Amino acid sequence: MTAAPDLVAAHVAELDRALRGPAAAKRSMLTEVRHGLADAVADHRERGLDERRAAAAAVHDFGPVHAVAPLMQEELTARQGRRTALLLAVVFPAELLAWDVLWWTGHGWSQPPTTQVMALARAVDALSVLVAATALVLLLATFRRAPLPGRVTGATGLLAVLGVAGCGGLSVVMNLLSSHPAGPAGPVPPAVGVVGAATLVVVVLVTRSAVRALRSARAARGSDQGAHPKVG
Repeated sequence: MTAAPDLVAAHVAELDRALRGPAAAKRSMLTEVRHGLADAVADHRERGLDERRAAAAAVHDFGPVHAVAPLMQEELTARQGRRTALLLAVVFPAELLAWDVLWWTGHGWSQPPTTQVMALARAVDALSVLVAATALVLLLATFRRAPLPGRVTGATGLLAVLGVAGCGGLSVVMNLLSSHPAGPAGPVPPAVGVVGAATLVVVVLVTRSAVRALRSARAARGSDQGAHPKVG
């Protein structure tokens, strides 16, 4: 007597493959769907249908994946954009503050910085503030019922990529300009090592979140096109 569970499980598995988004949110949605289908099967069984017909009726009532997935993907996409935007709004100001504290306390520079290095440092600060401010705007936008949430999430993912590339690139150039190959390299202060390690972790987290946001946005666009095919 495995026909009903197999039919329901196959439908949930197909829905699982069609969705992209935060793992926990997606898992919660699929669990709710699975429980709802199980309850529907039980209701049809009480009305006199055999197990296989009850399962088929429950799946039919739930709807085909191509019709249901776009609605669920919309919510998952909004949640992924929200997570990425919140991450950007928190970590960029935090990293900016951490590095500025090092400079203010004299731990960041082994010697007085040049004019070019100071200009690049200010550019990194300005870009970090711009990324954080834009992320806040996008974070608020994820709570609105927009017809195409993939655009907001896609913009958030792109913002994350540009933030990492921009701040990272400027920081590399800044450190190259402040280095002196002719002289011996001194030991790295512990505080600089800690903040530097934290920065690498942030880069990994933001990059991973950016990739997930872009994938979720692409899935949302694909679902929307599948739900509303063009006629020509």
